Amino acid sequence: MFKLPEERTYFSTHLFVHHQFEIADMEMIANMSKYCNYWRSRFLAEPPNKICSRMLIDAKGDGTCVNILVLGKFIPEDKKLREDLHNKQMMWVLTQKINEREDKNFSRKCLLCRLQFKGCRADYLSHLSRLHNMQLGQPENLVFIDDLLNCIETRLESLHCLFCNKLFKNQTVLKEHMRKKQHKKINPKDTEFDKFYIINYLEMGKNWRQVKNEPDDDDDDDELSNAENSDRRVSVGNWSDWEEDEDKVENPVVCLFCERSSSFDEIQSHMNNAHGFDFTRISVDMDFYHQVKLVNYVRRQVYMGHCPYCDKILPNRRELLEHMSMESHFIVPQMQLWDQPEYFFPTYENDSFLCHLNDHQDDMAELHLSKKMEEDCHIGSC
Repeated sequence: MFKLPEERTYFSTHLFVHHQFEIADMEMIANMSKYCNYWRSRFLAEPPNKICSRMLIDAKGDGTCVNILVLGKFIPEDKKLREDLHNKQMMWVLTQKINEREDKNFSRKCLLCRLQFKGCRADYLSHLSRLHNMQLGQPENLVFIDDLLNCIETRLESLHCLFCNKLFKNQTVLKEHMRKKQHKKINPKDTEFDKFYIINYLEMGKNWRQVKNEPDDDDDDDELSNAENSDRRVSVGNWSDWEEDEDKVENPVVCLFCERSSSFDEIQSHMNNAHGFDFTRISVDMDFYHQVKLVNYVRRQVYMGHCPYCDKILPNRRELLEHMSMESHFIVPQMQLWDQPEYFFPTYENDSFLCHLNDHQDDMAELHLSKKMEEDCHIGSC
């Protein structure tokens, strides 16, 4: 007994070796179990040699030909069966998608923080994208979302990177790798996740890769060829992050007060040295959500030309920074100003500063514990 479609290769080998039988384009069949059940019942009424095509092949490469039976869509009955199975699968997927979209009672803990989320799946995916920079795709393009999240959770709990599947020794090292390599996303080459994207169900026997590679117009062959070559060059760049360029900062972080951008660690040093704003010290006792609110509040105030501390309005960024420096206002404003629900939402889309906060919180917890241990040792020695 074979488990299909997972053991499709073993099943195909068994049919060929033991029965001299082959199913053409097996990977294009929407439901292998139902397909096999149909033909198993059909062959009880009429022998396979009355229905299937015959083919002579040199299986061993020694000139000895083997006569095999082949079942495929070139047989009208088989073609109709494949089309029916695809249509039923498509209706099943669309029904599942509608149910997921209309379900407002979805409940699940966030994959990357302690938030217990309740609501709809689209908002949950938006939370992963906006606050954690985990890019799984647009909610309207996804299906079987619960299974997708379970699959991701299992991979992360087993200490494997979501994107490159590399194994790490603990959660801290894994999170740092995914943050630095920008691996909080699904690898498009990882076929394990194909079943969660609706595009892979749209055309019979075709996944998104095959659909993407189809030319739209024969008259545009040269243009398409150039575009494909360009895409190929881009792809090389996209997949080359297996070895990180130390001099290149991907998704640079922008300073909360000026236009300086660099890595997260360098921006923290810059804010401390240039503006006297020590985010490391300031946020050491803050949880993740307070950090998010504070950052979004400061971003909003600076964007609007308001001093984050006293709310004074200045005509431009230069005078705003001069005012904050002269008045020593590069400090945390009163909590009631920024601890508001509206500051859960970022001022700038894809603010890279926010993507580092969860990791930063873990680092701060370790630093806080280390300082506490040093203080205890010092007291004990006295």
